Amino acid sequence: MKKNVAKTWMSIVLTCAMTATLSLTGFSETTENKAEEVATEAEGYVEGTEEIDPSDFPVAVCMDNMNHPVHRIVQMGFLKKAEELGYTDAKVIGTDGNDMSEKYASAEGFAAEGGKGLLMWAGDSSCFETIKSCADQGVIVGTPHFKLQTDDGNYPEGLRFNMACNPVTYGKQIADLMAEALDGKEGSIGRTQNSMNTTENAAQESFLDEWNTLADAGTYDLSKIKVLDVELEGAQVDEAINIILGILQSNSDIIGAFGSCGNSPITWADAASKAGKSDGEIWIAGMDATEGNLDYLEKGKVQALVAQPLYDEAQKTMEYFDNLFRGGEVPMWTDLDAPIVTKDGEGKSGIQYHRDIASEVNEFFQ
Repeated sequence: MKKNVAKTWMSIVLTCAMTATLSLTGFSETTENKAEEVATEAEGYVEGTEEIDPSDFPVAVCMDNMNHPVHRIVQMGFLKKAEELGYTDAKVIGTDGNDMSEKYASAEGFAAEGGKGLLMWAGDSSCFETIKSCADQGVIVGTPHFKLQTDDGNYPEGLRFNMACNPVTYGKQIADLMAEALDGKEGSIGRTQNSMNTTENAAQESFLDEWNTLADAGTYDLSKIKVLDVELEGAQVDEAINIILGILQSNSDIIGAFGSCGNSPITWADAASKAGKSDGEIWIAGMDATEGNLDYLEKGKVQALVAQPLYDEAQKTMEYFDNLFRGGEVPMWTDLDAPIVTKDGEGKSGIQYHRDIASEVNEFFQ
């Protein structure tokens, strides 16, 4: 299985594909909402007891940008869990670029060939028609990472389950960490995101709300710190570095930065270096515990990473398929945790945990 999958990859290119094309209805986090989510998951899961032969159930993960390092983590999590559960017909389908029509055509082909379980990696409404079509052909379709809902607040027709981490939660957590680190200092906070999409919007709005709450409460002395408006850095690393360099040149007093794009740790750190800043002079937080970002965290160029639960959500998706194939039930929505990784963190909040996953990915797809 590994050899067949490995043939579909070429060179690794870091992009922000994972956060660039979302179309969501928004997120919120209150005690009441969180309690409801937990109750929904508990009530919605029923263990399946039917005896099946997993080899009779083809499963696949469908993606664009199949070569993306973030996407490889998802693929490995899905394929390893499938293998562990006895599913011998598990594969990655889609496209090595970002041609959505090619990706969706591969999903349709999988359904036509008798596919049974499909992890659809897509975050906007362009996938809705394909999800319905595959479901109509008997495929169970689940989507991790992106909260998929229609304009009227419903799940797209045919989607069997959905799971993701909450950007409101990690936006707040980053604000808490940065405020503590910059307590009593003077300067500005820079903020960037890839594009104006609901996930990144929610993360940045949550960051600002929490920052203002902490400032108003006097939890930390933030009276001499100004939070700048969000600017777009885009998905291309070189272009993003130049954009951020321009921000730094216009705001030479920047002492903190939160970029909600997967490349933000590197783009902010490299732009800071070009602006003559020493490592750590700007407190930088960004998205994703990919190998390059972990390097920068370990070197002190970056202070915090939001580790979206890529591996865990892929494994859980496969576990949900298995349970459904066995006649069980799973919740429509599952809320996931995204640990904040720091240099001195431990477990899933530590560098080594994510280093191990990155190394495993390289070995798995060699």
